[in-house]
Amino acid sequence: MRNVWEELKHNLSGSVLVTLVLIAQFAVFFWQGTLIASYFADTSTQSLSLSVQGDYAYYQLDYAIGSEETASAFASQFTDPNFISNAAKAYGELHEDPDLHFITFNRVAAAVNFDEIRERFTEPEIRELDHDAGSLSGSQMEAETVPLENLITPVQNGEWTRGFAPQIYRLDQAAAEHFQLRVSEGRMLEEQDYQFRWDQGSIPILVGSAYASGFKPGDRIRADLYGIPYQFQVIGILEENTGIITDKYFSEMGVPLSLDHAILMPYFTIEESPRNSKEEFLARANYDEAFMGGIVVLDAEAPRSELLRIEKKICDVFVRNGLYPVTTAASPYGVSLFKTESQKTMQILVGAGVLMGVMSISGICISVTAKLNRNLHRYGIEMMNGQSTGTILAAFLLEILLIIAAAMGLAVWQFLDMIRYNLVFLWMILGFGLLAAAVTSLIFIQKLRTVDIEEIIRRDE
Repeated sequence: MRNVWEELKHNLSGSVLVTLVLIAQFAVFFWQGTLIASYFADTSTQSLSLSVQGDYAYYQLDYAIGSEETASAFASQFTDPNFISNAAKAYGELHEDPDLHFITFNRVAAAVNFDEIRERFTEPEIRELDHDAGSLSGSQMEAETVPLENLITPVQNGEWTRGFAPQIYRLDQAAAEHFQLRVSEGRMLEEQDYQFRWDQGSIPILVGSAYASGFKPGDRIRADLYGIPYQFQVIGILEENTGIITDKYFSEMGVPLSLDHAILMPYFTIEESPRNSKEEFLARANYDEAFMGGIVVLDAEAPRSELLRIEKKICDVFVRNGLYPVTTAASPYGVSLFKTESQKTMQILVGAGVLMGVMSISGICISVTAKLNRNLHRYGIEMMNGQSTGTILAAFLLEILLIIAAAMGLAVWQFLDMIRYNLVFLWMILGFGLLAAAVTSLIFIQKLRTVDIEEIIRRDE
């Protein structure tokens, strides 16, 4: 073992410049390889993130946050005094362009007055209506055994304090039409229901079939939305066994989200300026949730290029209106890096990256070969004096591993923000490190096998 360390020390001290060049070459190779691999991995696995129902594929929108800097930029938009007006413009554009295939459906933090629910429904019915009962994550057993008082949600809106928070979702008109929602009583949400005025007082809602025993069209119930007291007015009762499948609400068992225990309310277009801080918060939350609940609906057989095309158009809408860009859940960071570029530009960038990767590999092979040739004379003398090839090989492998470790450290530092959000990048770097170690070791072994000791001794040092 001592001979190995002595050999290693000799190797490192004899070619410092070559060692530094190799570290830089390996670091560039790891960086390029990880970036390109993440792009291809993301584009090739998009189908894993989509849900398919019949003829349609659903892709959930999300904000493209990949680092601390982008997270800070994302957070800053909510303190922008122009956020509401910018968001209203973007929301309008998303719905005006049918080519974007944009709908929105999302769960909302809201509650209705518990005491009024208690007056309208029996205890078993209230337990059934609880947001865990009938949901994908809950169980009927839990619904039957939970104490009724445990279903009370504290409310602080200045008017009442005992709330009931069942499944409450918001949707736009495009979502209601796409999922072909139907009512057994009353009417569906209409265009005017999606227009909001601060003084309107009540919000139109649809309720699932499980509410039919206690509600009829025209009934009102006190509600809390983001800390602001309103009244929900029932305008229709959904048909029994109404369910939908989206990217966000698709279970592992393939069961659609049941709306029998749900309350549906509209996402609003808000044209009036907020009059106070509560109304400003409601307006901001309205648009933020609408964007976060955004879904791109494509034909089930649509190519990935179509998703990327539409994603770019949607991203352009956000950027054009001063908002933080979005991406789809089906195209993570590797794709989002290219989301603002055209398809042709993307191909050029990837092609250039592959070419640079090949050049990096070639440069590494040349540098490793040069390093070997530089030490061949010394290796020959050492072997003539009884040094084993195993010792020489072990020392070289340790040297290469140290070089690769240093290069990997630089690559990890470069991708640190990305690794914090996704460990896949770290595994990619480790994989490229193992590949580099294997390739360089094979080069060395092959070169060492061809060494002619007598010829080396005859050469001038």
